[in-house]
Amino acid sequence: MILFFLAIATGYMSNSGAIRDDLYSLFLNTSLFLTAPVILIHFLYNYFRELDIYWFSKKIPYFLYGFAITVSVLESYFLSTQNYPAFFDPVPPWLLLGLYIVLFFIIYRGLYIFKKAPQGAIFKYVSVGMTVAFFPYIWLYLIPALVIGEKIITLEVGAVFLIALPITFMYLVTRERLIDIDFVMSRVRYSVFLSIAPSIFLTVVFAWFVSSQLPMITYVQVYLLVHLFLIAFLSIKEVLDSRLQRFLFSARYSYQESMHRMSKDMKDQSNAVDLMKVMRSEINNVLSVRDMYIFSKHNKRNLYCVYDQVPDDILMEIEEQLTDHSYDIGSIIETDKGFGVIVGFSLQKLTMLWCEGKKDYTKLNRDEKTYLQTISHNANIAIENMNLIEDLVKELRRLKNNQTQKYPTWLSRLLFTIAENQRKQLSIDLHDTVLQEQLYLYRRMDDLIGQRNDLPPTLHAELVMYKESLLDSIHLIRETCNELRPAFIEELGLVQSLKNLIHQYQLRSNFTVYFSDERFEAEMDQEHILAIFRIVQELLTNAMKHSDAKIVKLSLSEDDDQVVLLYSDNGKGMDFSFQRDLFSHIGLSGIEQRVNGLNGSMKIETAPGEGFKAIISFPIAVKKEVQV
Repeated sequence: MILFFLAIATGYMSNSGAIRDDLYSLFLNTSLFLTAPVILIHFLYNYFRELDIYWFSKKIPYFLYGFAITVSVLESYFLSTQNYPAFFDPVPPWLLLGLYIVLFFIIYRGLYIFKKAPQGAIFKYVSVGMTVAFFPYIWLYLIPALVIGEKIITLEVGAVFLIALPITFMYLVTRERLIDIDFVMSRVRYSVFLSIAPSIFLTVVFAWFVSSQLPMITYVQVYLLVHLFLIAFLSIKEVLDSRLQRFLFSARYSYQESMHRMSKDMKDQSNAVDLMKVMRSEINNVLSVRDMYIFSKHNKRNLYCVYDQVPDDILMEIEEQLTDHSYDIGSIIETDKGFGVIVGFSLQKLTMLWCEGKKDYTKLNRDEKTYLQTISHNANIAIENMNLIEDLVKELRRLKNNQTQKYPTWLSRLLFTIAENQRKQLSIDLHDTVLQEQLYLYRRMDDLIGQRNDLPPTLHAELVMYKESLLDSIHLIRETCNELRPAFIEELGLVQSLKNLIHQYQLRSNFTVYFSDERFEAEMDQEHILAIFRIVQELLTNAMKHSDAKIVKLSLSEDDDQVVLLYSDNGKGMDFSFQRDLFSHIGLSGIEQRVNGLNGSMKIETAPGEGFKAIISFPIAVKKEVQV
């Protein structure tokens, strides 16, 4: 980049000598201006190489160096021999134009390739910087000089825009977070197109007022000057709008605050009627309107559902408007008797909020209409969500089988996934808060007992007893955390985790568990592993609390892509003929729903005094990582 600006600066300095036909200045002017774009291409290759981005060959700048040096050598030869052929005179400027075309082709090709990549923003900045830096020189100086022999701007004016290059690269190097260039360029394009017509008009007015005949280049210069001024004015105006409109247009911000308030109030509503009352209250506070009415009209029959009594003349006026026109959500109807906004629209009915006009008898302005349309769209979304939730609840009730009390598989899996997430979070909270506090108290008490030798024997014995109770509490919390979220189940695997679980239950129960895994080696995902663990955990809990069994047998095996879990005990059994509901019984119904969520089946054989037997099977799932 430094070499590029050094070449450009020296080339501009030699321009004054070239005008006087100084041979050395002419040679410097030609050679430096030809090598400058090649140096810039070389710089781009090295700059993006540091970012590990390659999209054009390193041979290209070397090849272009050869072209520029060849033309420069020929230029020096013709100048030194004072035999400058006429055919060579346009070669340097046309070659310079070609080099700039190659430069822009390279940078815009990189922008096209990496537009969707993370580095796309860098290419956008570089392309914008290059365009700002070279557009005036190429299109307003070089091309007009080659085509019509005239220059719209001077070489010095074109050189001013080159400052965009160091600013662009300095910004890219020093900033970690970049401005959204797409947004900036969209606003600039908007300002450019918006100012075309006024610029042409002002140029025509200028030509009409100027009596003397000026060259066409002068009018082009006037147009460009006016156009640039209007672009700058619109850009500054947009910045000032964003900073000052809070103070200049306070009503607009009151509308935004109203929508924020209503969005918060919507969360507390459970039905459409209450939501419409909130909307009516909010509109009344903001717009200061007279009487307001909410009603729904059947689209096929002339039936109205009103929340408050609506005058007959208003209903007749609304009926006339609705008959002659078709409306959508957010449409505003204005008549001599007031205005209304469509809040809900479906195949069956249309819901509208009607106001008898503002208290100051003025019409709705543009901001008020936008406010009503926005708030009606928000209300309609909330109403539709309520209806969808209500329909979902009805669908779930319909899908539930009254005979088996089973919910759809996807719902069972969803419910237990949510439950496992809650168990995991509760386990983490217990471990990080309550358990750590208990450990801290235990260490403090242990230090107190060990360091204080002057304690009375009775107090010492009492403190030791408290310390042991605290240790038992710590052990209980750890067991609770382990039950909520089994530790190392992923690392140990299903079989070893079940053996550890059985060992824990045998320590605190009166029955003996015989476990057989029969070389169980099925590959399962984490969801299935955790589900089997929970099923066994629930079966052992039921056995400990209700069965009065002495012997419990567990068997885990695989058979024809099926996982089979067999449980049996010699307890007192139960009457399994009654109906159970998932949300009122946590035991066997919970096990059935877990099995149902895995597309499995469960068969139970039990009777009073004959023990309990359960055969559970479900297909083996492919092992994958699942976050529960």
